[in-house]
Amino acid sequence: MKTTIVGAYPKISDEHQDLRRALHKLDRGELDEAGIAGVLDDTTAWAIGEIESAGVDVINDGQVRWDDLLAPFARAWRNTERGPLERFYDNNTYFRQPVISGAIESDGQTLVADYRKAKALAKRELKAAIAGPLTFATLTAEDKHYKTLEARTLAVADALAAELRGLKAAGATLVDVEEPALSAHPELVDLARAAFERLAKAGVQLALYPYFFPNTNLIQALGSFPVAQVGLDVRSRESSHKAIDRLDAVKQTVVLGVVDARNTRVETAREIGELVDAALKKVGADRLWLSTTTGTEYLPHDVAVKKLHALTDAARVTGGVR
Repeated sequence: MKTTIVGAYPKISDEHQDLRRALHKLDRGELDEAGIAGVLDDTTAWAIGEIESAGVDVINDGQVRWDDLLAPFARAWRNTERGPLERFYDNNTYFRQPVISGAIESDGQTLVADYRKAKALAKRELKAAIAGPLTFATLTAEDKHYKTLEARTLAVADALAAELRGLKAAGATLVDVEEPALSAHPELVDLARAAFERLAKAGVQLALYPYFFPNTNLIQALGSFPVAQVGLDVRSRESSHKAIDRLDAVKQTVVLGVVDARNTRVETAREIGELVDAALKKVGADRLWLSTTTGTEYLPHDVAVKKLHALTDAARVTGGVR
């Protein structure tokens, strides 16, 4: 049974403070852009090494360069910029809301160089990631161009499709689409599906992650999205496990979020095993992966490492309650 992670990895640890020190130097004018780029390269290599050492089968690059989920795109696309700070859903973290001043345009190269660097470092299968179109659109602070949420969402989807084509050309075969807005706004599921239909035209396999909020009532609809994988949190809330009862509606590979990436308590093998055993009654083992519920950036580094080991240790045991 394969394991994977989603989202960002902690950028520092008690022993690894290089990036924090470098950012302080950058703020004081003691480090130039080339210098910070080198530290980001080194930190990415460290994150990849940590994730691989935990035994995760399909890794990402830790999203070390991402200030927040929307930052790479708001910074790079024409007629978008990063705006005011806002709390990121119900987390104790903040992001900068995008501001749109005209028609969004992308050259499709926003993530390509970083992906190629990570691919050269990775010893295991490496996937890429993008922000979800609905998430970018609904979290926009100001839009001076598009008249409706629908128009904005579809325009964002077109820009993200260009990014997917760039990633595909760089060798990416699987790309996570992190779409918390879908679980936050299930009433927008039809708009989200229309946006994903545009993403799917890029011709790369997509994994949909509508994390943070319960999505039990969305599962029937998620089965019709043009994606290869659907990531479902079955751990973080008291009722999250109820999503398992509806897994037979999902025709894609199910990535079961069995390790809560926003809670410091480390799951036991038995707890993970019970969730897996229940899921196997609905989904064949050949299309069931195990994952964190969201990015481990919300955890202290030492806890994140323990969580990844709990994930991979559980995946080595097949069948039965542990």
